[in-house]
Amino acid sequence: WRLRERRGAYGLVLQGGAVAVLYLTVFGAVKLYHLLPGPFAFVLMVALVALSGVLAVLQNAKALALFGAAGGFVTPILLSSGDGSHVMLFSYYALLNAGILGIAWFKSWRELNVLGFVFTFVVGAAWGHNSYRPEFFSSTEPFLVLFFLFYVAIAVLFAHRQPPQLKGYIDGSLVFG
Repeated sequence: WRLRERRGAYGLVLQGGAVAVLYLTVFGAVKLYHLLPGPFAFVLMVALVALSGVLAVLQNAKALALFGAAGGFVTPILLSSGDGSHVMLFSYYALLNAGILGIAWFKSWRELNVLGFVFTFVVGAAWGHNSYRPEFFSSTEPFLVLFFLFYVAIAVLFAHRQPPQLKGYIDGSLVFG
């Protein structure tokens, strides 16, 4: 944290490396050595996602935000035992997407917006292909509507904060996606 002022990029690399090592440590403690219970490890990884998001916004470090978000989206996949609830998974992804919306309120980072959209879409589509049953409709549809509203709001926030540019293909992909 102290090196960010003297050697900006070096400080960010150290912070990103530290977050990565912490992710790997928690993952190893759960999956390889069974030292931590799964729910506690999940809380730790959520805290790491929040930490990297706060550090990224405070330092205007898009790469740190991208890394933290990617780690956050991969967390339930890494820690999954296969018997989890889709409502819990989508609630967690709603929390992550709310964080991306919060970051979009302060920063116009297209790559972060697209990363969140792609992860949410791919994991949701994979779950839908492998596990969806008609009786899940009433517990799944609210999340689909919520994710739709998140990414329309993110695209509108980005458009509101930018001068008019006619080559915003990424924003169009979020809106039409």
